[in-house]
Amino acid sequence: MNRDGVAMEKVDVHVHVFDHVSPEFPRGVSDLAPADREATAEQLLEEMAAADIDRAVLIDMGGTDIEQHNYVTHCVRTWPETFTATGLVEVSDPGAADRLTELYEATLIEGIRLGGDLGDAAAERADELTVYPLFERAAELGVNINLYGHSEGVPCIELLAGAFPSVNISLDHLGICPSTPLVPDPWKRPRFEQEPLPPATYERILGLAQYDNVFVKISGEYAFSKVPYPYSDMKSMVEQVYRAFGPERMMWCSDFPWIVEEPGYARLVETIDHHLPAIPVSEREMIMGGNALKIWFKR
Repeated sequence: MNRDGVAMEKVDVHVHVFDHVSPEFPRGVSDLAPADREATAEQLLEEMAAADIDRAVLIDMGGTDIEQHNYVTHCVRTWPETFTATGLVEVSDPGAADRLTELYEATLIEGIRLGGDLGDAAAERADELTVYPLFERAAELGVNINLYGHSEGVPCIELLAGAFPSVNISLDHLGICPSTPLVPDPWKRPRFEQEPLPPATYERILGLAQYDNVFVKISGEYAFSKVPYPYSDMKSMVEQVYRAFGPERMMWCSDFPWIVEEPGYARLVETIDHHLPAIPVSEREMIMGGNALKIWFKR
């Protein structure tokens, strides 16, 4: 509840929506999202309504061109009270900072998602990293950054988090930075079957809690867990995140659409209840939406 006794809105901070490839909505294709596959906003809204989720942050996955952001922009314009969105920028592009400005001005994004090579892991200063100018521009624009990097890039994240305290950095999927290959599973979901739990870099990920601008998304368990829902082998990792970052820097997400068939959207909404069953209602409300509303839905 907020101070007026009104129930806190619930926010799904990490979902993917896309239409089939068309001239109106061009996008990149992959094994996970072939040209004829769709996971539309209308489908997501049905799942959200059934599970009592109020808002969602759309994580674009269609490509870095402005036109490849057409669908998420369409969704935010159509349902502005329900959706906000992130975009994609090519980290290795020497003009990435200017591309971010162009994307920000042409669309309704509030954040970007970065993966891949952030720079030389042996760098001693943040300004030595390839991605430094992009973070500078994000700070100027007030753009949030979602990170889903590789294990070798963890030292870069440490430098960037310290150098840009005004940039809200969200670590995707419990902060796991995979060191093993992605292989789609039988439900056509991203899967890292060989990734150890916890990963070798996890102590350093937990160490990022020293930076007040770093948040952790509680999501993606299906991609890493070695057991079925509710992914009991990852409970201890969620507890570690809770102890390190506190409930005020944790955010729940479903990772729609990968979870619709197995285990189901509504069951994912109960994840926090399985992993942290004893926390106060006020802390659960922070994780399920209160924290998200502090950094999203500002445009």
